[in-house]
Amino acid sequence: MKNFSCRLISALLLTFVHIYSQNVLPPRYSFMQANYINTVFINNGIYNYDWWTFTTKDAGFIWPVTSSQRMTADYTTGIYILAKVNGQLRAAGSYYSSHFTGGFIPVPGEVPPVTVCMDSAFKVYLVSVTDQSLVNGGTRTVTAGGRQYTLNFTSWAGWPVNQGAPYYEVNNIPGYQPGWNSDRPNIGNGSSAKPDQLLFTVYMDYTNCTNNLHQAEIGLPGGTLPTGAEIQQIAFAFSCYPLQNMYFIKYRIINKSSMNWDSTYIGLINDADIGAGSCGAVDDAGGCDSVRNMSFVYNADNSDCNYGVNPPALGSRMLQSPIRFTGNPLDTAKLPYGIYIGYKLIGMTSSFTFKCGYPCLCEPNDAEEAYYVMRGLNTCGNPYINPVTGLPTKFVYSGNSCSRTGWIDSVPGDRKYLMNSGPFSMAALDTQIVVFSLMISRDGSDNFDNVCKLQTISDSALKYYYNDFQTCIPIGIQPISTEVPDRFMLYQNYPNPFNPVTKIKFDIPSLVRRGAGVVVLKIYDIIGREISVLINEELKPGTYEVEWPAENYPSGVYFYKLQTNNFTDTKKMVIIK
Repeated sequence: MKNFSCRLISALLLTFVHIYSQNVLPPRYSFMQANYINTVFINNGIYNYDWWTFTTKDAGFIWPVTSSQRMTADYTTGIYILAKVNGQLRAAGSYYSSHFTGGFIPVPGEVPPVTVCMDSAFKVYLVSVTDQSLVNGGTRTVTAGGRQYTLNFTSWAGWPVNQGAPYYEVNNIPGYQPGWNSDRPNIGNGSSAKPDQLLFTVYMDYTNCTNNLHQAEIGLPGGTLPTGAEIQQIAFAFSCYPLQNMYFIKYRIINKSSMNWDSTYIGLINDADIGAGSCGAVDDAGGCDSVRNMSFVYNADNSDCNYGVNPPALGSRMLQSPIRFTGNPLDTAKLPYGIYIGYKLIGMTSSFTFKCGYPCLCEPNDAEEAYYVMRGLNTCGNPYINPVTGLPTKFVYSGNSCSRTGWIDSVPGDRKYLMNSGPFSMAALDTQIVVFSLMISRDGSDNFDNVCKLQTISDSALKYYYNDFQTCIPIGIQPISTEVPDRFMLYQNYPNPFNPVTKIKFDIPSLVRRGAGVVVLKIYDIIGREISVLINEELKPGTYEVEWPAENYPSGVYFYKLQTNNFTDTKKMVIIK
């Protein structure tokens, strides 16, 4: 358990704030475990924070689930929404506690009646769209970190379309008619993706259906009236190899007030602790990748009291940011579900790594401090200076944490990050969609190399998202011939030598024996260390080509090895930078 004074104060405040009347329901929750991650989602905008398993709240992001010991890498995660309304700041957020309450806003511009906050239908809905036996709902018992958890699956017929939950139209009959060969729950915007597990919940920032000032506390941007935001949140995960160590969060944010939001910012705040307890939290470091729209935390040294040697790195990538209308026909926002001319993706506009114990560097205590940080300042409202360049920056620790160049976090401590996007405007009833992936990796050779691997799998997350998650074959693998080869073949990569990307081509013949189609393609360095797994999937017969991006690897000789139950071959390639 984390025994820091800030969390103790927050817990005491939370106890005071969440004294519910007999008519207002407490928060509802659901666990999700579709791959190597077990975590929990609450219908108030908080996730990765377990309020139910223990007598005191604790970190809820368990990874890997296959470990006999409960190991966690994330304590809590939430969302910030801040905007100016008629020149006055409005703010709402979730983190250790929340301003949000489960429910929607029935009448735009009006505070929801208390019947919304006492309606048990506003909960967290979990479905599986890949297991036919769960079409009518059911339970599954899973094991994570040596502890059993019960997953309660909603029937497809119970999917809350009336609350805004999206579905995929299959039978071409207007309306939602769920069935295995008919309409099904979905991630929205016309996607045909089939995640193994899918969650939906809706919440709004009229806390407990009141229009009172939001509570201000550590990490919670209070002190203002509600924004009138309604958030329809979807979380989903896949079990296939390329996506086994990540899940996705999609926010559909609606301005349900009767007023315009100006100078609006949206942020994801995360207390990522690599390892549980006080020993696991105090030896971390933070950073960001402004090109990838990504923030992360990793162990500052190569040993963790929980994870041991080679501890993982964890981070979030903004796959889809808010869009801003520019009116310029040369601006184009390319989204998975459409191309919008005259609009521009804003991207991640600031990233802040919090370091409590230093002036102006701890989490914000109120809306004003949060608004400073979301605009790229510290909590005192002053610019952050990059000590390497001597220039102001909105991206804290933006150096290469993997290669240890530029401005990096060099003093271990308890780290949290807030990644932001803005400013933009939202008129009443306007909608913005923001999508994040949350990922963890231990595929590297040490704590720093795991940051490299985290960046690489974040690239896969982005490509999968923009490819509508059409296949669990790793993105970059392309069948390049319809003819079935008569024998295995691994070709020489091209170009070779290369910088930074090369292509590897191979043939898979017709296979009869069951299971013989599992193909593994790995990359090794000059001393034989495995540094990347490009493929670990069952492939149909054919000729394939896969790209290997090597921007995070130094010049030198490398080897790639293709292996199946019937065939093994290895070839050499060279990176020259």
